[in-house]
Amino acid sequence: MFKQHLLALTCLCISPAVIATPLPSLASPTTSYNLFLIPSHNVDKTVSTISHQLKKQHLSSLYSQGYLPHITLYLTEYPPQNLKSLKQQAQQLATQWHSFNLTLSNIESTKGDWLMLKVSNTPELQRLADTAAITIAPLRAMDPKVPTWVSHYPEKLAAFQRYGSPNVFTNFEPHITLLPQTDHQKLTQFMTNYGDKFHPVNFKALGIGIAAVNNNGQTKAVIAHYSFTK
Repeated sequence: MFKQHLLALTCLCISPAVIATPLPSLASPTTSYNLFLIPSHNVDKTVSTISHQLKKQHLSSLYSQGYLPHITLYLTEYPPQNLKSLKQQAQQLATQWHSFNLTLSNIESTKGDWLMLKVSNTPELQRLADTAAITIAPLRAMDPKVPTWVSHYPEKLAAFQRYGSPNVFTNFEPHITLLPQTDHQKLTQFMTNYGDKFHPVNFKALGIGIAAVNNNGQTKAVIAHYSFTK
C-alpha cells in the first residue's frame, strides 16, 4: 500500500474529450469498482473519532458499520471480464507516482444530506485523478446506472453521461464519505456540535486500491492495492 511523476506532462496535454470510446459491455450484470487513493493510518484514526461524535448524535457512521475510509479517484461500472485489465492499469499507474502530502480540510453536509470529510485538492492529486480517468475509462461499461444523488447536481450528471462517473476532471472533489443520505436535523446538530469545529489533519497518500462497491460507493473489502514509491 509506490517513480517520478512520469505522466504529469501527459495529463496537462491530453484533453478529456480525447478519451477513447469505452469498450462495449459484453456481459451482464456489470460490477461497480472504485479506484481509490489509500491514505495513511492517521486518516483512519480521524474518521474513528468523527464516528464516535456521530454516535453521540444517534447517527451510525459508515466507519462504525465496517466500511473502509477511502478517497475515490474514479468510480464506475465495468464488464466482469475487465477486472484483470483494471488491476493491470492501476498497478502501472501506481509505479509512476511517489507518495505525497494531503490535508483533511473540513467536514461538510451536502445538499442531499450526505456527510463528507473533505480533502484539500492539490495539483498533484488532480493530475492523479485525471490520469486515472483517462487511463481507465476505456475499460468501463457503456451504460452504467446513474446514482440517485447525482440528480441534485446537473453538472455532475453531464459528467456522468460523458465519462461514466460524476466526479471527474473539473468535477473532481476529493473526500471521504462519512454518512450517506440521512436525517437533516441530526446532521445540522452534529455540524453545530462537532463538524464546524473540525481542525485540519495532514496525511500522506500511500497508494491506489481497487474495491467492489455498493450503490453508495462504499466497501468493506479491498480487492487489490498498489503502493506508491516512498
